[in-house]
Amino acid sequence: MSPGQRSGAAHPEGDGVSGAHQGHGDSGDAGDRGGTVGGGVISGGADLHLHSRRSDGTDEPGRLVERAASLGLEAISLTDHDTVAGVEETLEAGWRLGVRVLPGAEFSAEFKGHEIHLLAYAFDPRSSELRKALEEFRRERERRAERIVERLNELGIRLSMEQVRENVGEASLGRPHLADALLRTRAVSTFQEAFNRFLNPGRPAFIPRARFSLEAARRVTWAAKGVLILAHPHLNLSSGNIQALLEEGIDGLETAHPKLKPSQCRELSSLAAKRGVLQTGGSDCHGERRGPIRLGTIRVSVENVDRIERVAAERGASAAGKQG
Repeated sequence: MSPGQRSGAAHPEGDGVSGAHQGHGDSGDAGDRGGTVGGGVISGGADLHLHSRRSDGTDEPGRLVERAASLGLEAISLTDHDTVAGVEETLEAGWRLGVRVLPGAEFSAEFKGHEIHLLAYAFDPRSSELRKALEEFRRERERRAERIVERLNELGIRLSMEQVRENVGEASLGRPHLADALLRTRAVSTFQEAFNRFLNPGRPAFIPRARFSLEAARRVTWAAKGVLILAHPHLNLSSGNIQALLEEGIDGLETAHPKLKPSQCRELSSLAAKRGVLQTGGSDCHGERRGPIRLGTIRVSVENVDRIERVAAERGASAAGKQG
């Protein structure tokens, strides 16, 4: 199955973001922002912001697809942090279970001195340029974890990288894995305590993570024939900087997210429609052990998936034409 291929006959198809692209045109409203109506679960729709054990989530990629199918979701995207390790498994499970799967990832980046998160969608996960960039991020995450362990040791916390890696597997190593290790070794009594005492910004073991520049994130994503979306915009940037980022050149905005206020969702949706850029949304679910947000609690119309794939296909056709 090709990347981003529509899966299933019944359906037509995570530590932890030019400028206007007027050609995107019919961006429309992101649609069904809530996952429930009158206490009941909405059937259908798409959750395009999910994390698995391949980064800082708690579920296997295939398990996420199973849960999505049981909830009646038509489409999902696994957007693990700085890795595509779970994409193929998710595509295969989607094909088997009749859930449309959009290849995805969430990149850490920087814009005007602010950390931002960028969601990449509908790319070719086999892209050599993409894999090369993410491999460097994997190595940098390893180095960061080693430095954090060194700081913890200096603070009198007995912890080794072997203990940190015990349950990491193929995951993109991040602070949640360090927090899990601190909890397993009884250095803390809760997962959150690890962050509050040691791992959050301003705490004694905190080390900033590596980030893409906006230009690098865009280059890597577009080289893989994908689209690039600003994740949960108002959590990181002011309204002015969101508009400035659009001017710099990204493909759209995440206009539905559990941490965005309804007024912010409306503002972002209006801005995206005005600028003619894509709109996405999702729950940002990391699994039941990573907080109260559940898969499918934020859903957008599958028409948004159609639009994302259409823009990505146009980008791929344009690249092929230039090579020809």
